[in-house]
Amino acid sequence: MPTPSILGSSWSISVALTHVERVEHRDHARSFYRALRGGDHPLAETPELTTEAARAVRLRARDGLLLALRDGYIRATGRLSTTAALFPAPRSDRSWRLHSSDPSLITTTEWRTGEFGFSRWDLTGPSWEYIQIEVPDFMVKAIWPDHVPEQAARPAPVDVMPQYTTPYLELMQAAISRFAITVTSQEKKEGLSAWFRTQQIEGEPVSKNLADAMATLVRLPAAQRGGAKRVLGPDFRRAG
Repeated sequence: MPTPSILGSSWSISVALTHVERVEHRDHARSFYRALRGGDHPLAETPELTTEAARAVRLRARDGLLLALRDGYIRATGRLSTTAALFPAPRSDRSWRLHSSDPSLITTTEWRTGEFGFSRWDLTGPSWEYIQIEVPDFMVKAIWPDHVPEQAARPAPVDVMPQYTTPYLELMQAAISRFAITVTSQEKKEGLSAWFRTQQIEGEPVSKNLADAMATLVRLPAAQRGGAKRVLGPDFRRAG
């Protein structure tokens, strides 16, 4: 639950990251399933992802949150110490002591020069350390909003034929999942083509021409032209 802070209602940075990961997971999975099954099919609240895709989503969530903090779109507070420990401590212990009781704002410069530790949720610089870092929940939600339920899908006809597919379509869908391709994350054509050429369709290796064609078809037209889809405001979801 959010707690009061000098910036209003806030989350600990660990809770904020959990929220970002949940939103990134949901959006990535829904984009994939929508492309795979079409917009008229109802989707689960949080569709499942492959292990590799889930790992990529977690990394993107971490990088996106740190970028937002470093660029000042999210302003964090923490308890500051400028007092080094008297004696060298084991790595598992903190090397700073006498942290302030009251939180203070962490500047963007400190985020850029410091090193954030996800194991202890602290930010350490050359001559200081922040612990008990918190962020305003409304700032996090402004970039990663809570889920808004989709409109109910139209009921499908009673006698629906199985969805038509081919081995080529299935291989392209496998590539989309394998490389975690989304509207905002486009894999390079060369890498996709090389992967397609390692695959087989009905026991036959994929030719170079066919691999190049499929690598083109799984990417957006803007990506073919070397461009990227523009969005309003900072796009921290493409971190990395």
